[in-house]
Amino acid sequence: MPRNTEGLKRSGRLRSQSAMQRALAALQRMEASDREVNFRTVAAEAGVSTAWLYSQDELRGLIMRSRRTTADVAPPASASRDRERTSRQNIVATLRLRIKSLEEKNRELTGLLEVVYGELALAGEQNALRRERPLSDPQNCSSANRPRNLVG
Repeated sequence: MPRNTEGLKRSGRLRSQSAMQRALAALQRMEASDREVNFRTVAAEAGVSTAWLYSQDELRGLIMRSRRTTADVAPPASASRDRERTSRQNIVATLRLRIKSLEEKNRELTGLLEVVYGELALAGEQNALRRERPLSDPQNCSSANRPRNLVG
C-alpha cells in the first residue's frame, strides 16, 4: 500500500523556501546597515540554523562574499581617532560638570558647618555663664532647684 507523502514534501519545500527568503532578507538588511556578516549572525537574524546555511550552496557563497567585502572595508584610522577623541571630550565634559556640582555642594555644606559651629560656640558660652552664677540667683534656678520653704 503506497503512502501519501505529498503533503509532507510540500510542507518541507514551503519551510525551506521560507527559510531561504528569511536568510536572504537578513543578509540584505545586514549589508545595508553595515553590520558584521558571518554565518552565526545571519543565522541569528534569519532564525535558521548555521548548519542549514552551510548546506545551502547559494547562501553559503553569498555569505562568504559578503564576509570578505565587510572585512576588507575597514573604517579609516582618522574616523576611529575622531570617534575616540569625541568620546574623551564627552567624558571630560561630564567630569567637569560633576566637579562643578560637587564644588557647589561643598561650599553649601561648608557654610552650614560654619553656622553650626557658631551655634555650638554660643551654646558653650551660655553654659559657662550658667555655671558661674550661684544657685541662689533666681534667674538660674528652676522650680526644681529653688530652696523649699520647710515651714508651711
